[in-house]
Amino acid sequence: MPFGRSTVLGSVIAALVAADIAPVVIVTGADSAAVEASLESAPVQLIRNPDPTRGMVSSIRVGVGGLPSSLHRFLIALGDQPRIRPGDLSHLMQEHRMSGKGIALPTYRGKRGHPVLFGSSYRQAILGLTDQQTLRDLIHAHRDDCLEVACDSDAYVRDLDTQEQYQDEFRRSHAGD
Repeated sequence: MPFGRSTVLGSVIAALVAADIAPVVIVTGADSAAVEASLESAPVQLIRNPDPTRGMVSSIRVGVGGLPSSLHRFLIALGDQPRIRPGDLSHLMQEHRMSGKGIALPTYRGKRGHPVLFGSSYRQAILGLTDQQTLRDLIHAHRDDCLEVACDSDAYVRDLDTQEQYQDEFRRSHAGD
């Protein structure tokens, strides 16, 4: 979907790249061929979820499994949050490093959002999640190891699951929100 000078996913990728997050791994599922074609020149690694019908956590497992095991931390971002900002992502990573916590997540007015930053010690726990579990379950089970980082934008608690949400986010981006 078009967004600004790019697409919704392109905007997310641009923010990740501008925040020096690498590698950027994109997990494709439904409409894989079209998404992959649109990202041919993007600085990303593409991994196809062989069975996206198993749900979002299956895509998370595929993505985390595709990351180099040498990473000290990794970020799990949604592909439909086009207003996230590189500065906020850098701040989230810096706060995570300084805190000694294993998990860091942005908040807006007390509400937790995405993307979520995990220390490498959580890699196996994420790979072990069942299709019925969510990242929220993992975070809840380790709430003492979580750092909440306040953000001044609701971009971290909004995603685009419907056409109405897309239209609203598109209007907000043009209004400077």
